[in-house]
Amino acid sequence: MPSIRSRLLACGGVAAVVVVSSLTVGSPSQAIGGEPVADKSYAFTAKLAIGDTFRSCTGTLINAQWILTASSCFTDNPATGFTVAAGKPKWKTTATIGRMQVDTTTGQVREIIELVPRTDRDLVLAKLASPVTGIAPLRVGTTAPTQGETVTGAGWGRTKDTWVPDTLHAGSFTVNQVGASQLTLDGTPVCKGDTGAPVFREKDGLLELAAVATASWQGGCLGSSETRTSAVATRVDDLATWVKQSTATTLTPWRLQMVTTTTDKNLFHAIRDSNWDWSAFGNVEQVAGDIGDVELAADSAISGTNHVLALGKDGAVYQATRNSNGTWVAFRPLTSELGPLAGIKKIAVSSVGSELQLAAVTDSRVYHATRDTSGKWSKWGDLFASLGALPSPTQITIARVGDAAHVGVVLADGRAFHTIRNTDRTWDKWGEITKVSGAPAKVGNMAFAGTGDDLQAVLIEPTGGIKHVARLSSGTWGAFGDLGAAVLGTGPVASVAATAVDGEFHTVIIRGGVIKHTMRHKSGTWEPADTPPGAPANPAVLAVTGSWN
Repeated sequence: MPSIRSRLLACGGVAAVVVVSSLTVGSPSQAIGGEPVADKSYAFTAKLAIGDTFRSCTGTLINAQWILTASSCFTDNPATGFTVAAGKPKWKTTATIGRMQVDTTTGQVREIIELVPRTDRDLVLAKLASPVTGIAPLRVGTTAPTQGETVTGAGWGRTKDTWVPDTLHAGSFTVNQVGASQLTLDGTPVCKGDTGAPVFREKDGLLELAAVATASWQGGCLGSSETRTSAVATRVDDLATWVKQSTATTLTPWRLQMVTTTTDKNLFHAIRDSNWDWSAFGNVEQVAGDIGDVELAADSAISGTNHVLALGKDGAVYQATRNSNGTWVAFRPLTSELGPLAGIKKIAVSSVGSELQLAAVTDSRVYHATRDTSGKWSKWGDLFASLGALPSPTQITIARVGDAAHVGVVLADGRAFHTIRNTDRTWDKWGEITKVSGAPAKVGNMAFAGTGDDLQAVLIEPTGGIKHVARLSSGTWGAFGDLGAAVLGTGPVASVAATAVDGEFHTVIIRGGVIKHTMRHKSGTWEPADTPPGAPANPAVLAVTGSWN
């Protein structure tokens, strides 16, 4: 083995530590001491092969196309510092993400094509040649750990008894000191190959990245006679703005927009961008006017403008708009335009071209209205008068599919129905979804979205089971797939919403008081569920839409 490079770091009482980059010949797969990771809990951990067999490091997938690691991994001589040039890495570098054991073919391999280093600390953002799918990133935290707090690390470095481990390892640490840009840790050994490894913690039920491992005494590592186990990790919690600005080059104009009401009748809004990063939730009434208690809301977009429809405590429907620059146009009541409608229980809205189409359920009827390109709303129209009555409707959903609007209705007895408003403004007859082969016998809620000329539907069973089905442009229904424990977990579902973003299907639910989101790619594969960080407590009803700026 080549000699280990070392450098001095100022870190409280630690006078000198050894950088944990591995200058290896042969297999670069090396991990943080601790226990092997048996499942995919830490699939966001990346194994970096720099120059093939020249150097091995660890990194963290923080969004669809970016990894955060130590800049010293890419320097000529880590012993002399961590400064590295921005741009293409000097050596060809590959990142393997989501692979728990090196002798398997699971996970995904991407080349790193660009580096964006910090100049003030041992940290670099590494851009992947293409986005990663099927692996949930680890979000960057926004608050510093505290002294005495327990954190976790995962890495591919050497362990106490294995020179070249073939399995990702993880262990716990105690935060001894919190400096301006670094943490001092003690606990599990941090060894060669762990440079850049994630140091993370759980906050509000979610894992978040707190720091990146950069140096260690290497006590407890195979081949080291050192007994001290203190390690140094570079803080990332204060770099949210830098991360967002530095990764913006991979953004597209497409966004997922979400609104959610809470049990205390407030309304919040958040955005998930094409890098899969969530914005902070903002209180809508603070920027769009106070309409009192918000019972529920619906959301749709035309280009970059969001149209938020909210049902107030007074039973009236209100409309506010959010412009693409983030400014809001205040709520206004629509009663004079739509006409009075008593007893509204649910509303749903969708854009169809440059029009908005609004659907509502009362105690006994289903209604529909449109907003034309000039911004003028039609009066409520009674769908039962045109299509025949359905007993006791409870839920409503509407979506654009091609150039038509598809409306879904759920009844109190658990049956689910579907109709289409065609481009000539005629309506198709009701069709019962719960009679389609493979459909659940009973449905408690349902959400529609259109991907091109296909309708995508998510059906929530009264027991909490979740089914997905597509209705093809030919009018035939596909096979029903299970979105339960494998993707979205188990338990009762309080609310469901769906939309299409750049041709991909997104669905969001509230389960156990937690918002869970997943997306279905055009290939038919599903992403692991993620939860928006900082979501308001006690979400009640949600709606989502896709917008293009």
